[in-house]
This record gives sequence, structure tokens and C-alpha cells, in this order.
Amino acid sequence: MYIRMKKLLFLTILSLFIAVVSVSAQSRDFIPYVSQIKVESRNNLIRLTWIDSPDARGPVYIYRSARPFSSTIPANIRPVVVRYGEQYYIDDADDMENLYYFIAASDTSGQRYDIILPRINSASLIPGQTLEEAVASAEFELPGLEPVQGISNLRASQDGERVIITFNTEGPRRNAILYRNMQPISRPQDLLNAVIVQSGIDSPFVDFPVPVPGLTWYYAVIYEDEIASGNMGIKPGINATITPVTVTSEQTAERTLRPIPLPVLTLRNTMPDSHFMTEIPEQVPLSPASTRMLRDTQMPSKVPITLKRPRVFAVDLVAPTGGEESALFQIITEYFVTLNWESARVSLQHYLSVRRSRDIEARARFYLGQTLYYTGNYRESLMEFLSIRSLHPAEANTWIEAVLSAMVY
Repeated sequence: MYIRMKKLLFLTILSLFIAVVSVSAQSRDFIPYVSQIKVESRNNLIRLTWIDSPDARGPVYIYRSARPFSSTIPANIRPVVVRYGEQYYIDDADDMENLYYFIAASDTSGQRYDIILPRINSASLIPGQTLEEAVASAEFELPGLEPVQGISNLRASQDGERVIITFNTEGPRRNAILYRNMQPISRPQDLLNAVIVQSGIDSPFVDFPVPVPGLTWYYAVIYEDEIASGNMGIKPGINATITPVTVTSEQTAERTLRPIPLPVLTLRNTMPDSHFMTEIPEQVPLSPASTRMLRDTQMPSKVPITLKRPRVFAVDLVAPTGGEESALFQIITEYFVTLNWESARVSLQHYLSVRRSRDIEARARFYLGQTLYYTGNYRESLMEFLSIRSLHPAEANTWIEAVLSAMVY
């Protein structure tokens, strides 16, 4: 009897507890959206801040459009995904006019809530707003957040032919990877064209990029586990540089310096007139023997440059069963193997105008770099080989040396 009453009492208390929790949950509104969105700008950088939803604790989706967001999201807009808890994002845009943003929250199961609320989770860039030191201090100015653990204060400074990379780290030690690119690294897709300089770096780190006049370099340091998980938090001014670095070789600088010409010395101002002939001397022709000797003495002509032999991956010489490799195989067999460089260049540029998988794009750019090399477009060729250096370092490095030799020939 005592045990039965004890069990009944326990069930009664449990029922009351569930009822209280249910009433408490119903009394509070369900808020599946972010709030307090703000949009600020400086130069071509735009900073978005917001407060995450207390109920939808999954990643947030940032949409950008040239028109205001209404009840639906245009199907052609691809969002940027930011992890829950970051509560800010740095965007870049060439045109600062007509920029509208919408931030959608999602839950941990993957459901996204496309609830558009003006001035709450959607806003536009207001002319006149500034971003006072927002890039440098973004991780410390966010309300209600602890400083982000990771890489910060990334700096790249030129020292002769070297670039010195410095940065700060917070939290446990993790494997950091240094990326280098000729364009700013502000989004994860920018890493596709970037070169991996080295993995497992510490601050300070010294890099030796190719000292080609006119080339500028940008850097980013990202943790390897973030890359593996796909959550690459690229923050310009924090773990990615926003100021380019130009490296010049001392030998290149010496070649560009021209000696100052000597002044013309007028001897008539220093010597008497009697020392100068007043009459024009008669021109005496060369003797036949001297003429033959002069004709036979030819100045050595410049030896023609020896071009590097073309290279093709073995996989691209075998006919594929289909897919995007078929078009690349056709270009290789019809134009590249037959040394029709101009047609191959045009076809490869058209082929790369469509988004390709990473490996196939790298191979196509490897062939495009060769066609540009054989058509004399050395600067463009160098950029192509630099873009695939992380995937095919051995082949890319040999071609980079060949292009640089041709550029200074």
C-alpha cells in the first residue's frame, strides 16, 4: 500500500511538472529569426552584424540582392553560410549602390526559416554609414560575445624579396595553413585559385613569392580542421589580409635603373681654333679588301629561345565515357596535340567559362597556361600556373620557371 501511494505521488508530481513546463513554453513566443541587423561600409567592405535567434540554433544564411527582399527569396541567389554564434560577416562589393541583405536562421536539424522582417533580419546599405576600424576590431566589438578563439591580426609586410607573415592565435594549438593569392581572399571560393604556401606554420613566417614586377599578393591563414569540416571562417582584416604586398627583386631593380648620361663636352670652348680643322675632310672609300672583311664580319645574332615541350596528363589521352571530361578530351586531341595553340587557347577559355570540378578545372588551366606560353602571353600564362600550384606543384613549378625565363629573355 505504501509503495502504491508513493508511486501515485510520484506520477502526480511528474504530471504537474510537465504541465508547468508546457505552460511556460507556450507563454514565450517562438522566435525563429535573427534580430537587430546592421549594415555598415568602408571602401568596398561591408560589415553585417545581428543577434542570433534563441530558438533556431543552426547556421544562418546571408542573402544579398540588388533589390529589396519581399515575401520570397529569388531562386537565383546563393546564400553565404555562417555558423551560429559568430553574429557578424564581412562582405565585399564593387558597386556599393542598391545592396540589400536578408539573414535567415535555421535549426540544428537543417530547417531554414525564410521569414523576412524589414529592419529586423533584412536591411539595406545606408549611404553615409562608416565602418570605423570594424575590420580590425570586429571580434571584440560584438555585443554579448567572448573574443573569437582562432587566428587574428594577420599582417603581411614586404622585406626585400621576402614577405614576413605575423598573426595572433587564441585557444588550443591547431594546424594552421597559409594561403597566397593574387586577388583578395574574402570568401571560401577564393581559396580555389589560391596557392597553399605551407601547412603547420607559426608566427612569424617568411614567404618567398615570385618577384615579378606588377604582381600583388594577398594572404590568409586558416585552420586545417575548419577546411576539412567546410566551415571556413574567412574574415578580411583578421585572418585574411586586405592590403596587397608587392615583391621586387634587387636584380630586377638594378636592371630598371638607367645610368645618368654624361654631359656633352664642347672642346671648342676649351681649345684654340687652330687645333680644329675648318674644312670638311674628303670621304675616302674603303678598299675592296676592307669591304670584304667588313661584310664577312657579322655580329652574332641572338640565339632563339628554346621553348619547353608541351605536357599532357595521361588521363586526358584516354577517351572518357562522358561528362565534362569529354569536352576537355576533344580539345586536347583536336587542338593541343596537333600544336594548334591559338584554337586550343580559345577553346580552353570557353571551356573554363563554365564552372567545373576542382580537378578538371586545374587540368584545363594547366593546358591553358601552356597555350598562353606558346602564343607569347607570358604574364597570363604565369597566372594560370600559379593558380594550380597547390594541386600540381611539380608540374606547375617547372612551367613557372620556363615562363619566367621567357619573360626576361
